[in-house]
Amino acid sequence: MARLDLHLHSTHSDGARPPEWVVQQAAANGAELLALTDHDTLAGVELARAEGHRQGVDVVAGVEISVHDPELGELHALGYFSADAPLAEFEAQLTVYRTERESRALRTVERLNQLGLPIEYEQVVRIADGASIGRPHIARALVETGQVESVQEAFDRYLHNEGPAYVPRTLLSLAESLQMIHDAGGFSSLAHPTRHQDPLAAVEAFAAAEGQGVEIYYRNDTREEVANGEQLARRLGLIPTVGSDFHGLHPDELRPASVPIPEPAANQLIDILKGLGA
Repeated sequence: MARLDLHLHSTHSDGARPPEWVVQQAAANGAELLALTDHDTLAGVELARAEGHRQGVDVVAGVEISVHDPELGELHALGYFSADAPLAEFEAQLTVYRTERESRALRTVERLNQLGLPIEYEQVVRIADGASIGRPHIARALVETGQVESVQEAFDRYLHNEGPAYVPRTLLSLAESLQMIHDAGGFSSLAHPTRHQDPLAAVEAFAAAEGQGVEIYYRNDTREEVANGEQLARRLGLIPTVGSDFHGLHPDELRPASVPIPEPAANQLIDILKGLGA
């Protein structure tokens, strides 16, 4: 089983570790190729690439974007790009996403205050420390102020998608987001479909929108989920991808590059990602 990891987060979005640390840990686990996929930003990619060069690990540019489907709700698209891809316009579009994240975070803090949980938006901004702001930063503020004991408790009680402090985001459609990735010369994959309420419908919608891959080898998915995913990918003509979705927020998280992927699937991905922009 070859080791790749194409779904990793750092302190440039809602991860707890800097890009260099993430790459070092992946290298220690025998990684061959990585993608840093912070939410709505490519800011940590160059640091990850530089550390990858020192560690002898290939690192491609990546991003995770939240998208909206009118029937399925929120889905997450992963985009991967070559080192020399012209990404200025893509970066400008991501800036709009990040601005919307800040607005959502402010509204979430206001809702928490209404629920009797006294945290301040400035505190969330300090915790994010320049990163693309997300719910984990708000969860850490709740921990910091003693409102909850852990990030997981913050999500379980307040911040999950049906929680009392949840604020929906204004998102692009699935088709618009995939077009944005493809126009920048990128390869797209659907992140963690097994976390969706209707995995089959999510994957079918992604394929119909001309998505190219699907994250089959993911974190703690069961053998049955993986086998079903492999069959579905073959039927829909999607490329299986792999990711730990590492954030470093919980002590029991899988470490970077710890999700196995069969050698043929790994070789196919390596050829695709190294061929981007060629």
